[in-house]
Amino acid sequence: MARRQSFAGKRRVFLFGDINGAVAERVVAQMLDFAEADPTESIDLLVNSTGGDVEAACAIINAMHGIPCRVNTTCMGFAQSAACIILMAGTGVRTAFENSVLLIHRMVWDDPIDAHDEEGVELPPPDEKYVELCRRLENAFLGRFLNHDALWAEKRIPTALDMSTDDALRLGVIDGVIFLDRE
Repeated sequence: MARRQSFAGKRRVFLFGDINGAVAERVVAQMLDFAEADPTESIDLLVNSTGGDVEAACAIINAMHGIPCRVNTTCMGFAQSAACIILMAGTGVRTAFENSVLLIHRMVWDDPIDAHDEEGVELPPPDEKYVELCRRLENAFLGRFLNHDALWAEKRIPTALDMSTDDALRLGVIDGVIFLDRE
């Protein structure tokens, strides 16, 4: 477990707030720029988010795994939903501050009766094949990033899993806890 953490002088990328296409584009661009400048030095991805778009999260995860640099991930407060998957997908050391709030949940499919776009137009229900593909991706990600397989994730990860940092450490979501100074 980590006792103190210093981010001074490091290459940092901030993933704060709602995860959407614009945020993913910025985060991916920063990681690619850092990797091009020095492919051997690690990058710190600092996360404080309650989640967002699965597609945007996949872009960030694929970028982390597609560059030669190790990407250390740190939860600075909240890592929920897609943000928690990004946190646990880090390719370096994965940590969280001791008072962090972490949540993994299964993908949520809106009730088609209540699903509307930004202009209020009713959206059709998602295609069953698309939903099945997304569920397989979800199980593959959860299994891989927790050092298991997709079948393990399908059977062991419930619909929603709220975690303390101790729980996250035991499950393998993070590798260490950063404790606040108490001087």
